[in-house]
Amino acid sequence: MTLPLPTPDPRARRRLEIGLALLADGQPAEAADAIRAAIEIDPGDPETRYALGQALEAAGGDAAAAYRAALELDPDDRMGAAVRLALIGAAPVPAQLPEAHVRTLFDQYAPRFDTALVQALRYRGPELLRQAVDRVVPHGPLDILDLGCGTGLAGIAFADRRRRLDGIDLSPGMILQAMARRLYDRLEPGEIVASLAEWPERYDLALAADVAVYIGDLAPLFAATRRVLRPGGLFALTLEAQDGADGTGWRLGDHHRYQHSAAYLRDAAAGAGFTVVGIDSAWTRTENKVPLPGWVAVLRAA
Repeated sequence: MTLPLPTPDPRARRRLEIGLALLADGQPAEAADAIRAAIEIDPGDPETRYALGQALEAAGGDAAAAYRAALELDPDDRMGAAVRLALIGAAPVPAQLPEAHVRTLFDQYAPRFDTALVQALRYRGPELLRQAVDRVVPHGPLDILDLGCGTGLAGIAFADRRRRLDGIDLSPGMILQAMARRLYDRLEPGEIVASLAEWPERYDLALAADVAVYIGDLAPLFAATRRVLRPGGLFALTLEAQDGADGTGWRLGDHHRYQHSAAYLRDAAAGAGFTVVGIDSAWTRTENKVPLPGWVAVLRAA
């Protein structure tokens, strides 16, 4: 259970906002000074400690103590301090992003998610998944499970192929957006792997559009998904691509997203009882207007 954070002091909040504005303006040293002033007023606010870490990191300083303080004040880690600690080499790389961090991010993002992702980042994951599935199963209705369903973009892409369409997402805010589309038969908020333990083995197709980018070790996700698929059922997912391998076959990028190698993906699929139908190179979104290399994978349950 995620505990509520204390209400921050409004005087400290004003100084924090000044610091964040300075940081966005490319003045990290000045930003750090403003944020330290906020901490003096309200030392118990984890968001301010996290912001100090960001400013120190941008200035080339030692940010570890600030991130550790943020994590101590908010053990659920809504800001993702453990992720930043890993990226600066001050902590092990987590196997997946903290649940509270992902939930908070997407609850905040939900009202503007479609506009930001589709228009600003040219997101096309659901479109690519539809094309990939149609190449394997070109016709007929399917019982579909949308993992990490978000606002329901994949539901739209597969609306005319659904006999039944269910969805799971960690973010209640995203679930509310998906409900408004009136496409889904069942929508549940929850962490995917834990939730699937309670779901029936009934699906012809599981979708995971832009889900694996928040998970490093895919083995639990693959095993849980395999359990709810009928024999011969398909698992279609998008991932960001890692060139080569670093020993694990996946790595955490600076934007708090994981990249996976094709070799790792094949091994993880086989370990969970899938055969690989196809792993195709494609970009699903842009970052700073540059397409990000990725994979569109279709796996079949043995």
